Amino acid sequence: MVDTEVPVGNGSVSSARANKRRSQLRNRSEHKSDVYAKKSELSNSDVHLPLTEIRLRSHEWFGEFITKHEVPRKAFHSSIGFITMYLYTKGLDYKKVRDPLIYAFCSIFVLDLIRLRWSAFNKLYCRVVGALMRKREIHSYNGVLWYLLGLIFAFSFFSKDVALISLFLLSWSDTAASTFGRKFGHLTPKITGNKSLAGSLAAFVVGFLTCLLFYGHFVPHYSYVNKPGEIEWSPDSSALNLLQLSLLGGIVASLSEGIDLFNWDDNFTIPVLSAIFMHSVIRIFRI
Repeated sequence: MVDTEVPVGNGSVSSARANKRRSQLRNRSEHKSDVYAKKSELSNSDVHLPLTEIRLRSHEWFGEFITKHEVPRKAFHSSIGFITMYLYTKGLDYKKVRDPLIYAFCSIFVLDLIRLRWSAFNKLYCRVVGALMRKREIHSYNGVLWYLLGLIFAFSFFSKDVALISLFLLSWSDTAASTFGRKFGHLTPKITGNKSLAGSLAAFVVGFLTCLLFYGHFVPHYSYVNKPGEIEWSPDSSALNLLQLSLLGGIVASLSEGIDLFNWDDNFTIPVLSAIFMHSVIRIFRI
């Protein structure tokens, strides 16, 4: 049998301790990364959240149709934009839109206060509108509140066209970003947090087409529904032509959807940021 010499000098002992310490730090770092990844996944999707005493039957019946793809929620989300476009063609006074939004916000807020404190009512509420809810909203405030709050801000402080564009971007660009981000996001780089390049590109394309269609078709063809000063952009008063404005509108949509502002709900930040950005773009290039 051959004896193996084991070094016992201070250098060898110190090296062994250093290697052990590095291994511990590496394991700890990997553990933190795993925890962060799991938290990020839960923040992006509620598919894997644990069951509560209140069950969303619609999620169980229709599976990924609701839990993953959120088809009813997205359909409702997008329909707001089409309904608003129709009301625009009928000459609805945009200044009168804010009050119904405020009433809706107060009503839903009161309902949430009640249901979050009364389990039986919460079960009934979730049974009725469960298809439009995310699982995390069973025991937290409804995301519609942020949606309404963002639109209240836009319709309170900005011109008719800017307020409408912010609503369209919330209804359509956000839906496109979410849909394409979930479908193709794993194939493209992450931009910020859970925002992918695929989602941002989808938001850009829809934002571009929205501005092009609204300012290029609806505003000139339904000019009789607009009072003087309600439409902030026109080709005669801006250094930007329609194509340039639409491209900037696409960038506004992409930025508004991609920016994570203090971890606030994007149903609030998208209309707020898009209204601020669009207003700024129009003002900067005014002649």
